[in-house]
Amino acid sequence: MLSRAVCEASATVNLLERGTWFAMLLGAAVLLIATAARLSATSEYDYKPGEYLVAKDGLSPDKQFAIVCGDDKFGVYLMDAKTKERLGELEEVAKGLDTGPDAYRVHWSPDSKHVGICSREERHYASNVIYRIENRQAHFVESPELRCHAVPDFCQLEDKLTKEADAEKNGVETDAIWKIEQNAGGSEIKKWLSPTRFIVFEESEFKVKQDDPSASLGTYAKVEKVKPNDDSGVDMYRISFKAEGECELMPDDKSRVMSTHPVKTKK
Repeated sequence: MLSRAVCEASATVNLLERGTWFAMLLGAAVLLIATAARLSATSEYDYKPGEYLVAKDGLSPDKQFAIVCGDDKFGVYLMDAKTKERLGELEEVAKGLDTGPDAYRVHWSPDSKHVGICSREERHYASNVIYRIENRQAHFVESPELRCHAVPDFCQLEDKLTKEADAEKNGVETDAIWKIEQNAGGSEIKKWLSPTRFIVFEESEFKVKQDDPSASLGTYAKVEKVKPNDDSGVDMYRISFKAEGECELMPDDKSRVMSTHPVKTKK
């Protein structure tokens, strides 16, 4: 009887474990589908003349300002959250692809004096812009770039290969002559650590011909050798770069990267 009870209990545990693993796999599949949909799909909204909607997390912590999207001639604006007065268009914000307010992700500093906005200009390219808010006006701030701080040797290789490809063209414009090509990229503020310090996530994808870039990237990127898409027989490498960095606002609307670390791709 005891043996039978143990077997029944073991069978029950196995069924539970299988159910748990199935749920985990199903959850992972749903997450991958949702992520793919977010990266590929566009967010659209048909605004009426004079209609404005608050962007994702667009209200400032002090409730004085809001980042809004709208109007029949689509734009992204700084608005007085109380009077609903438009204070100015944020022209540097990328807005070539999406019109839905949820596609414009806003990250306010805790003191409401700076704001970062992430949005897409193209399907696989997202840009992060930062503004300083003073006297009810938005002033553009130079955004930090992590890649050349994290992997300066790769940036040198990128510059070298670009110049070589340009020289080989000999004045003939053709897409057939290239040695390095960027296919995707984006950055976004993940969180503010203080009124002047913040964490940025940055990723990019490249294809490189002939030169194996692994040594120049360290642990910051996954490098995969792939089959060439032509008959040249030249080696081709696919690069997926991901990093996070702590950054700091500087005087004169500048910013700087203080430190970076690799971000591993979750399996």
